Amino acid sequence: MRVSREDIQVEGHLLSCTLMDPPENIETRGVCLFTHGQGDYSERYAEVLHPFTERGIRCIAFDLHGHGKSPGKRGHVGNVSFIDHVIAKGISMADGLPYGIAGHSMGGLLTLRHLTLALQGKLPLPEFCWVNSVLLSPTQNKSSLFIASARMLAKMHPKFIVKTGATPELCQTPKDGQLKKRGPDHAGHQHISIGWGVELIKTADFVENNLPQMVSDIPFLYTQGGTDLICPDHLAEKFINSLKLTNKTYKLFPHMRHETFAEPESHLLFDTIERWLDKNLPLATNQS
Repeated sequence: MRVSREDIQVEGHLLSCTLMDPPENIETRGVCLFTHGQGDYSERYAEVLHPFTERGIRCIAFDLHGHGKSPGKRGHVGNVSFIDHVIAKGISMADGLPYGIAGHSMGGLLTLRHLTLALQGKLPLPEFCWVNSVLLSPTQNKSSLFIASARMLAKMHPKFIVKTGATPELCQTPKDGQLKKRGPDHAGHQHISIGWGVELIKTADFVENNLPQMVSDIPFLYTQGGTDLICPDHLAEKFINSLKLTNKTYKLFPHMRHETFAEPESHLLFDTIERWLDKNLPLATNQS
């Protein structure tokens, strides 16, 4: 994998973008637009997306506003209208190559929104979709009073920061007593702006109400940790069972937490992705 970074203008915002290209001896045959999780950053996923680049798929991932090396108040992305501009920029950067979509946690939810819009004919149809540990329920364990208050506060102070409760211990299983070291651009998942939180609640409602109505044979992979307390597996299983996607695959890793790609047995996740890609994308095979 060849990794580089560019600063790219998106609707007046200068966003940091990580480009993960196939090795020089492998032809680029497609593009994957990847979206990171809340408080996360794109460059971290150079350690995750190698199954794609090894098969000739270039990966493009932005640090969303307020994340990683992109400017803005930490944890505050803005609204989903801005995400639409990010999507449009990513598609334009595919330069006409077939493209697919992928994302983790919050990014997985935004990826499902992307897929829904595409199946509604509002975006070009992606060739594949992989999501991991999706934030299907942003309101989990929150009272109705808290949610109502959040909606009111978001109108007055959208950048007001609140805690998510997503501690590092909930994200990863320690290996040899230690959590995997995070990079300097990882602010952690524990903070989010109230305005962006409300946007995610609306997004989850949109996906839940619309994606199960869509019928498609697009290759779709949903990976999930069985001990994930941030995005529990029972919600994932209920959701995957509601989908009418005829080429869907759900893979549960019983002993993994939220960040399956950072778990001690992460090779099981990568093996799953590789087999899924080789089965569903025969034109994106390793040419080395």
